Amino acid sequence: MITIDNVSFSYRKSPRQNLDRLSVEFRAGTVNMIIGKNGSGKTTLFDLITNVIKRPPEIRGVPEEKDMIYQLQGLLFPPTLKSKDVFRFFLYSDHASRIRVTNEPYVDDDMSASEIDMVRRVWNMEFGQLSIGERRYLCILAITLMKRKLYIFDEPLAGIDPEMRQYILKRIEKLALHKECTVLLSSHHLHDFQRVQCTLHLLHQGRISFSGSYAEFIQNVEGEDPDDAFLMKVQ
Repeated sequence: MITIDNVSFSYRKSPRQNLDRLSVEFRAGTVNMIIGKNGSGKTTLFDLITNVIKRPPEIRGVPEEKDMIYQLQGLLFPPTLKSKDVFRFFLYSDHASRIRVTNEPYVDDDMSASEIDMVRRVWNMEFGQLSIGERRYLCILAITLMKRKLYIFDEPLAGIDPEMRQYILKRIEKLALHKECTVLLSSHHLHDFQRVQCTLHLLHQGRISFSGSYAEFIQNVEGEDPDDAFLMKVQ
């Protein structure tokens, strides 16, 4: 469990307080979903946890650097690399991995038939020829196979279609539920989490203004629309 107790932060020479006496707990065994408006401080929070920005002592329970992985939105690879080589890059950088990457596509029992078909189709393609969703899926598939105590995914669902979002969420949920690790994820796609075992944390005006289940988040909202619940909570 990661505990954050009364953390404030603002960037140098900025009059804005990005985080304002923020307190929250992120537990294992659930997808900790961080939601909030654009510019609400989600990435700043992730940067503080991972020590990209110097981590204050009020953030406790973070594992050593070698035991965490932080997936960024803008991770770039040479477009001429084959998909299997990108997959190999992730798995071979894992000090605890026992998975060998070969010329045969990686598949496992958690994949649907359509996922398997997709992986087989792209395995020997150049990474630059893949769609944004295919690239994102391949990288996150590899990340979820790596052995870490803390996983942070910054907007992994941005810009991809509903089918690919479900593939990615299924892998991340399995990671959170079946391994001894803590998983944090930021997203604006609230509807996707209706079928995911998650804890929602709403970051608003520098503080966590809501923490609870999806059912609690949409409680007392007409139509049970999570977007309406979001608007109600930030207005």
